Amino acid sequence: MAFDYPSKLRAYEAALQRTKDALREDDRDNGTLFLDKAVSLSAELAANAAIAEFQVRFKKEHDQLLKIRGLLEKGENPFLKTKTVTPSSPKSEQKDGEPATTGFFKTEVPSVTLADVAGLEDVKEQIRINVLLPLQNPDLFYKYKSDAGARIVMYGPPGCGKSFVAEAIAGELKCHYAVIVVPDILDKYVGEAPKRLKAIFEEAERYDNVLLFFDEIDSMCASRDSDESTHTKDILNTFLTCMSGFKPKGKALKVIIGATNRPWALDAALVRGQRLDTAIYVRLPDEKARAFFVDKEFAKFPDAFEGSDLTKEYVIQATEGWSGADIKTILDQAKTRTLNRVIRDQLPPGQFYKVSKDDFDAALAAHHNVVNPEMLLRYEAFEKGVGL
Repeated sequence: MAFDYPSKLRAYEAALQRTKDALREDDRDNGTLFLDKAVSLSAELAANAAIAEFQVRFKKEHDQLLKIRGLLEKGENPFLKTKTVTPSSPKSEQKDGEPATTGFFKTEVPSVTLADVAGLEDVKEQIRINVLLPLQNPDLFYKYKSDAGARIVMYGPPGCGKSFVAEAIAGELKCHYAVIVVPDILDKYVGEAPKRLKAIFEEAERYDNVLLFFDEIDSMCASRDSDESTHTKDILNTFLTCMSGFKPKGKALKVIIGATNRPWALDAALVRGQRLDTAIYVRLPDEKARAFFVDKEFAKFPDAFEGSDLTKEYVIQATEGWSGADIKTILDQAKTRTLNRVIRDQLPPGQFYKVSKDDFDAALAAHHNVVNPEMLLRYEAFEKGVGL
């Protein structure tokens, strides 16, 4: 049977990404599992690559992965970096029996800021006023507000950068930052989720300036009128109680951001005053934002795109109505189609095709857009306060 290069490459890239994600969270069991798979696949790709450059690439990556495995066997995790910035110190010593950390807080301040966010100017303006102003211009802020307790729910189509915006906010604030992917709490800590949730807030209380980001918050905070289980409702009640007590003292900054693709599914108690009372609609990328994504991809792979009949302008116009994540995926699939042609035609080493307009059009046609007009209408209705 012929070696299925594209399939093996996709499996390798997926294993590599899962290795990084697991080890960055210090999940060494899963990290090692995915690492072993990546090691095996990189060896296969190096042995079977038709192009000499790819053989060298995968041999080098294979050797690097073996070094990482060696470090893990010695008890070292190279994906856990020492903090380069200490935003604030714990406010109190660890209590007896209290865990040192929950594992959700990042060990480094993000390097990205709002300047790295493509488009979304209205979103960034709301963030500057509701979140950044207390630290950047406290004299002005405290003439109108008594505390800096931003409570935000960001909603909009999937793949539009809600998580990235939250990371950029943490980068601006240089504060302690926790990312809680809610389905992970529900799945990994069945029966323990309320306790884990309390522990997150207890850890956050040790710091002056802190940002808690809850991704897919609707899975934890769905309306209590729905058919959710009693267990899920207990988690919602725990979250509401914890959030009510999570208030800044003095001029400290306590920020909670929840992200959802289904804002209409949230429990009414969550979005009332003093809870997540600031709603920010993160829309599909406009032309300026799409140009940002396309410019970045073309610059990253100049050999694949420069001189092609596929122009940036064409891609920008053709991807109207698609999310940023989709645009990247479509361009990745277009490159994969080009790579398949190189392998099929057995081009000699050093020769390759450019990504063509036909490659891009085929990738675009094959990709399913989960964001439809009805969904956009529903987001717009929610923005106007009309329930659907």
